[in-house]
Amino acid sequence: MLPYVTDVADMQNYCLSEGNEGIAMSDVPPAKGLSADSPSETPSSGTPEPASSPQPAGTPSPVPAGTPSPQPVSGDWPPSGDAKGARAGAGAALPPAQLPADLPDFTGRDDETARLAAALTTRNGSAVPVVTVAGLGGIGKTALALHVAHTVRDAFPDGQLYAELHGTGPAPAAPAGVLAEFLRALGAPDREIPPEPDRRAALLRSHLAGRRVLVVLDDARDAAQIAPLLPGETGSAVLVTGRTRLAELPVAAHLDLAPFTPEAATALLERVAGPERITADPDAALRLVHASGLLPLAVRIVASRLAARPRMRPAVLAGRLADERRRLGELRIGDEAVESCFALGYAQLGIEEARAFRLLALHEGPDFSVEAAAALLDLDVLDAEDLCESLVDSGLLECRAPGRYVYHSLLRLYARGLAESGDGPVSCARALERLLEHFLAGIRGLFRQTFALYQVYSEPEVVAAHSAAADALHTGLHFADAAEMIAWMRAENRNVMAAIHGYLAGGGSPGRLVGRLFVVPSLADRTTVPAELLPAGVLFAMGAGARVMGAADEAICLLTDALDGLTGDDAFISRAHGQLSLAYAETGMPEEARRHGLAGLALAGPAADANAEGLCWLGLGVASLYAGDPRRALDELETAGEIFRTRGMPLREAWCLPRTIVAHMQLGQPAEAVEVGTRAAELFGRIGDDYLRGRVLALTAVALDELDRPDEAAEARAAAETPWRKSGLSLNVPDQKLVEGRTRRRSPDPGPA
Repeated sequence: MLPYVTDVADMQNYCLSEGNEGIAMSDVPPAKGLSADSPSETPSSGTPEPASSPQPAGTPSPVPAGTPSPQPVSGDWPPSGDAKGARAGAGAALPPAQLPADLPDFTGRDDETARLAAALTTRNGSAVPVVTVAGLGGIGKTALALHVAHTVRDAFPDGQLYAELHGTGPAPAAPAGVLAEFLRALGAPDREIPPEPDRRAALLRSHLAGRRVLVVLDDARDAAQIAPLLPGETGSAVLVTGRTRLAELPVAAHLDLAPFTPEAATALLERVAGPERITADPDAALRLVHASGLLPLAVRIVASRLAARPRMRPAVLAGRLADERRRLGELRIGDEAVESCFALGYAQLGIEEARAFRLLALHEGPDFSVEAAAALLDLDVLDAEDLCESLVDSGLLECRAPGRYVYHSLLRLYARGLAESGDGPVSCARALERLLEHFLAGIRGLFRQTFALYQVYSEPEVVAAHSAAADALHTGLHFADAAEMIAWMRAENRNVMAAIHGYLAGGGSPGRLVGRLFVVPSLADRTTVPAELLPAGVLFAMGAGARVMGAADEAICLLTDALDGLTGDDAFISRAHGQLSLAYAETGMPEEARRHGLAGLALAGPAADANAEGLCWLGLGVASLYAGDPRRALDELETAGEIFRTRGMPLREAWCLPRTIVAHMQLGQPAEAVEVGTRAAELFGRIGDDYLRGRVLALTAVALDELDRPDEAAEARAAAETPWRKSGLSLNVPDQKLVEGRTRRRSPDPGPA
């Protein structure tokens, strides 16, 4: 029976061996895909494998005397013996040492190195430790893997195998070809390497059995590419890098590699470009690493450019990188380019994923929800989520919280450039318009009730200007309660600002946007609003809403951002100071509250804005309450009420009443508090403000308790619950803590002794 051979050298050796001299090479059946004139086997990866050198005619057979002849094709592989027999010829071979060199200037990653090294060298039963590292292109996966591999190489005395799998390239390495190279490195002669990939994998497991070998698989595409290359029993370990998490692969440890810290990025700059140049201008160094997105590849390119130009000051390069439209073009040196690295991942996307990758990057905000993604892509939420998760799986998008996604800053620049050049300005503008409408629906949902109140108490021309916004109120998002409202504001406030800026920068109509934003309370008493004030005006309204809902800390953040964005409108700035005065007072910071109240008053008078002036006096009154000065508070609250009253602002006048109740309680005047509370409840009932009616009823109940009128107190509390719940706001009264401990409820009569 003729043998099963795998290459031309095997044919020649068999035909020249003792007893076979009469057999012609044409009589020997070649392996699949091998012809008699083929120089060697070509793996499916397209990378030729080296073949054995043919023996000249007439030379002695290289097969030692007594060596069994190759077995027929029908027999099991390997041709003789068990696993030990399969490795018999490899015992004398040198242990493979295939690791590429470690970077001499490898920087940072101490914690990651320790974690991965421990995972590779810790034995857990019979399982082979498989450790994976994932991250976007340029994040430094290969550099870290090689550094770790060199760190632990002494724990693997039988060698280290390394393969570049080209998972992000157009032609990923075929497992069969990698298996052949590994087997040769372990000492297996070509004649022992079977053609079938599964048999090669089995033979590799046989060669690795009983050995301690580290296998490093760099740039893996997926689990299917990795699975055949894994050892079969403990002793060896495997370290895998790739742009995606290999969820199907059982692993001992996984690391999602993050960008550098600013300190590590600066340290790499110093090591490559020279410490003197970097430390001489720390501000420029910080601008360089942040412009590089803290991406190790980008930082190294920047450092290499500085090293190649000893006379270039870091500040000059930082200035060039400051222009976002030039930044990716600047991040290249020689054959290294950040843009090329990103292009490899983008080229693997399908049509829908590629479109999503481009259009989602148009959003300028810090992150985006799956609902915002659906708006940008003009898809339903489930389809948008599938696309986002697919981009996460491809390493082109991050999911930092359930349903929320973010780009790396450089990757977003790359994707946005593709959108602008590939999708065109019309498609981009439409996507941004849909995104803005998504956020406006949230704003309409937040202020639906408040806007209705403004319509009741505004001038006819103002009401007319708001008619379009009023007609659109029914399209607002529905929020179940105050907690949902606050969570939405907290998550989306910066995204709302980015959407407004993006809409205006993209050529959107400021006049149209003003009309759509009149629903915001801070703008609702104006017939016209400059477009440049819109983003800050929305922040102002959200901050005021957060304060009303009891989230004073969140209100301070929103209102402070609003104040920073307001320029040239003293009345608006004064209102922001007044709201900050209220918010700081409610967080127990009366001194800061008074500072903002006084700052607002200084602007409100010259601006002739009674709304702002009254609001600042209200803030001062609340600051006095929280400072423990109720007498002063009553005076300031009365001043605020008088301003609102004389200017024909009954709704704003009513705002002073809940705090007036508290002032009377602090002065030991519960009867006066009940009188004010009763009047206020009737007023808010007529206005239709369920929120404030519930608030004054809850405070009035405390005063009734102090007057020993428990039945009426219980009735007031019951009446407070219904409107409060109807309003969708929580029952956490901001001023309730000012009167806590004053309640004196009547105990049940124990009856006769």
